[in-house]
Amino acid sequence: MARYLVVHAPVEDAGETIHPPTRLRELASASREGNRAARWLKAWSPDLHDDRIFTLWEANSADEVRAALEEFGFLNDMQATPLRVREWGPDEVLSSVD
Repeated sequence: MARYLVVHAPVEDAGETIHPPTRLRELASASREGNRAARWLKAWSPDLHDDRIFTLWEANSADEVRAALEEFGFLNDMQATPLRVREWGPDEVLSSVD
């Protein structure tokens, strides 16, 4: 499975449409069960002056992440951009140099 960092940003003109609340608790339960195509791992909120949210997912494709976000109501007032990422840092850099 690949990892995806998703940038969630508020939709500029969400209009007056009222949507049901997101189903965060259900998403958390489904992600812990591990039997889904996409699994939510973590989330970060920058600060009070930034309305974006960042989430980390495990999935086979960005489409699987989008489908999960839609299923649990997270595309009603936020747009989501999944980016496939690979984690690395100083240890990986130093171990690759002979």
